[in-house]
Amino acid sequence: MRGAGVLVSVVALILAGCAPAPAPSATRPKAVATINILADFVSQVAGDRVEVVSLIPVGGDPHTYEPVPRDVQKVAEAQVVFYNGLGLEKWLEELIENAGGRRLSVELTRGLRPALQTEGRYRGDPDPHLWMDPVFAKQYVLNARDALRSFDPAGASTYEANAARALRELDALHGWIREQVTRIPAHRRKLVTTHDAFRYFGQRYGFQVVGTIWGISTEDEPSAQEIARLVDRIRAEGVPAVFVETTINPKLMERVAREAGVRIGQKLYGDSLGPPGSGADTYVGMMRHNVRAIVEALR
Repeated sequence: MRGAGVLVSVVALILAGCAPAPAPSATRPKAVATINILADFVSQVAGDRVEVVSLIPVGGDPHTYEPVPRDVQKVAEAQVVFYNGLGLEKWLEELIENAGGRRLSVELTRGLRPALQTEGRYRGDPDPHLWMDPVFAKQYVLNARDALRSFDPAGASTYEANAARALRELDALHGWIREQVTRIPAHRRKLVTTHDAFRYFGQRYGFQVVGTIWGISTEDEPSAQEIARLVDRIRAEGVPAVFVETTINPKLMERVAREAGVRIGQKLYGDSLGPPGSGADTYVGMMRHNVRAIVEALR
């Protein structure tokens, strides 16, 4: 992540004892998370002790997001900022600088080893989408717990209990996904999505990620040659269906599906939760929706 060294240094400095004291009990401390998936992890751990909001709204793309003035205000009012890191939020360092002041910055992927891209325009870059594997998601919860416990020692027992409950839910989710995937014949476990957000998911549950329109980021438009190669791979691999993510314009995938002669499955959630009431408005709900959609399209 560009500027990651600065943010990590801030974390180290604050954890060494420079963090601001929690707000008085009459006013809950405020925390911001860059994307709503991270906000859900943090909220699960924080409970009622901390007010947690997401900077990017539902359906927003963190790769191409451009902060607005209200984001500066949210960060300025927050005592803690939670972010993914690994190049996902390239706009964050400048946003924090513009907000001024001092606050705890927490990289929720700390302790995880990302996969590096081995080809294409993002070769050598880390894949930031570690949350797409529920086993890795447990580390997000643990990092949120440790940061909140350090920031607000009086709430340590609450954070520990809430985190333990969240970890049990992630274990149950992992077991459920493994069972659901068995309904797809092994030779049909092939994923093609709009961008490369499902590689960790695929590795965990035995899917071949045949290809994507975009790589790990949606910043650059793919070339006509890249689209043609993807169509050829879909045909050669006999991919049953392809998928569009909710944060990405579907037009290119619709073209790919037409040219490859395959159908498009239900939309998947990758970089954003669904809206309230969608059933995908929590991390667990999002992942359950994705798995049901994938099983339905590929089995």
